[in-house]
Amino acid sequence: MNIKQLEIFVAIADTGSFSKGADALFITQSTASQHVASLEELSGVRLLDRTGRGALPTEAGKILLGHARQVLKSVKETEQALLRFRQADGVELAIGGSTIPGTYLLPRVVAALRSSDPGISVKIEIGDSSEILGKLSDEKIEIGVVGTTADEREFTTEALGHDLIRLVVSKRHPWRRRLVVAPAELLAEPIIMRESGSGTREVVNAALREQGFNPDELLLCATISGSEAIKQAVLAECGVAFISEMAVRGELERGELFSIEMAGLAITRSFSLVHRKGRSLSPAAAAFSVKLRQLCGQDCVEG
Repeated sequence: MNIKQLEIFVAIADTGSFSKGADALFITQSTASQHVASLEELSGVRLLDRTGRGALPTEAGKILLGHARQVLKSVKETEQALLRFRQADGVELAIGGSTIPGTYLLPRVVAALRSSDPGISVKIEIGDSSEILGKLSDEKIEIGVVGTTADEREFTTEALGHDLIRLVVSKRHPWRRRLVVAPAELLAEPIIMRESGSGTREVVNAALREQGFNPDELLLCATISGSEAIKQAVLAECGVAFISEMAVRGELERGELFSIEMAGLAITRSFSLVHRKGRSLSPAAAAFSVKLRQLCGQDCVEG
């Protein structure tokens, strides 16, 4: 049996007439009769009695009628759900961001999206870059923004902008009045680093190696997951830290933290929009991506 047959059967049962049921569906009475006959043949039982009071469901027809109503209701709800999906209305979009873009960029995109697509509810997962790529791979999120390289065999990536990584110290640190320090001086300074898997840590380690320094020789005083916690540790004079300019812009402007230049060492990294290769983006994800590109085009992390 198919949806059309069930629709015709319900229309005839509701109107009590083959002709009225056919008219309600804009088909001929003969077409309606043929569909009911096919449905009865398939079911192996009579479904409608033709009586002087009209077409009435048999006992078997009453059973089918209850189930047919549920099926047609489910079909209608499915059609409506797909329509809302196409229109990005009343849908939830699951996205992910590594710590810096997830904390400082994606919430601004959500705010921009609300003005044009209020029917989209956004769920943001925040973790280090490796965690976000893992959630993408497991299809727990649809798109992600990360600050590390993604496997091109599994993911499609699009560069969004550049992030400047600053070496920051507290306002009481001896380096605060210096314009520049030599990279070798960093080896004797207590330093706070992000956790393994962090895009920030990976790019800092790579930059130090390019300068001939082994990151394992750093005087590591703390490993902290999350830029906000690292920022608080620097403010508390626990040590110095490499941190995204996006995360400390306010503290630098207020003189609560100070950015120190390192001779011959400028550290930048790219943020990328990532999604699973070969998979189509939902309309909601596509709309979010447009807003993300627009925001990055305006003021996203100029390198």
